[in-house]
Amino acid sequence: MVVSMKLLFVSGTTGGGSGRSQRELAKQLMLLGTEVTFIVDDKRRAPVRRWAYAHLSDLSVRLDGRMGARLVTRARDVIGRRTHQRIIDGLEHLTSPVPQNAAARYLATHPVDAVVANSVERWAWRRLHSISSTHGFPTILYVREVDSLGHLNTGATPTVLIANAASLAEQLRGSGFDCAFLPSVIDTTVTSTSSTRRVAMAINPIPDKGSHLMWAMADLLPDVAFVVQESWPLTGALEESVLAQVAARPNVEFRRCQPPGPSLYEDTRVLLVPYQMDSRPRVILEAQANGIPVIVGDVPSLREAIGEGGLIVDLDSPTAWAAAIRSLWEDEGQYRQLATRARAHGERREVDPEGLARTFLELAQQAVRPSQR
Repeated sequence: MVVSMKLLFVSGTTGGGSGRSQRELAKQLMLLGTEVTFIVDDKRRAPVRRWAYAHLSDLSVRLDGRMGARLVTRARDVIGRRTHQRIIDGLEHLTSPVPQNAAARYLATHPVDAVVANSVERWAWRRLHSISSTHGFPTILYVREVDSLGHLNTGATPTVLIANAASLAEQLRGSGFDCAFLPSVIDTTVTSTSSTRRVAMAINPIPDKGSHLMWAMADLLPDVAFVVQESWPLTGALEESVLAQVAARPNVEFRRCQPPGPSLYEDTRVLLVPYQMDSRPRVILEAQANGIPVIVGDVPSLREAIGEGGLIVDLDSPTAWAAAIRSLWEDEGQYRQLATRARAHGERREVDPEGLARTFLELAQQAVRPSQR
């Protein structure tokens, strides 16, 4: 039986797939009577405080156990304790450049049933775990990125451990941790559309998402229209590089980031996911729910996410990517078959948002001590 709870979500990001999935999970939990508070780093404020925190953190490590270490640690832990309010996707967020310090202040006066960490750095997780333990609050670590696998090497073991990809959960279990597998909540109705199926689209043209492969594919297929979609605002040298790459290729269009909606996939024939990391991106399910086949590299989390709704290729072979794209441009029978399978996979019951939220609550309730229930 699902009961109402008070949860504190702490995150190092509000952007990309992780940020959206956290908010969509929270919305489903709220519909089930759960109170959710967000403390997040929205990357918008306080360059001086970020600089100070980084330098004090480094100094506290170098002074560990020596004279002055305690004073440095105290100074580090007061940075970012005050928050600003911001509405994102209709939900109130408390923002701070150092969300773990803001969480320390919040938890001193606001009892919760559990603290849920999403997409935080390792040192932030250690601090959150310590703060929560001091107050007697259970912790939940929701692993959404391969980088988070190392969070448990420091002994900061959460009360409940969840991974959004079966491959990540298996790696954690292999390291001796009890880990539940729970896909991210993804509301595919937000991006539902009737595509004209005109372009090959890749989202987030940055190096760890395989941007070099995106450019290589476009070079090998000059007669195919490509779109590279910005996931969050690019700046500086990275933005300049992307714009230069696009300018050199007449068959590539660069689209700026935009609020999620039907226009995202409105002309997509195939989604390309050449990601260089073992993660389970939400864009796969969004595309498949629209009957759009997906081509992914041979990476564990991507293989499991795609099901039978697309093609799997050698991750680092531009010619393999180009051949797969060409086949979905020229073999209409294969394309229709994969489009049908993609839609069926995108609409399967295992990824129903309400069902996932109920399962999350059941896992969260396992973390709550009998005295708190």
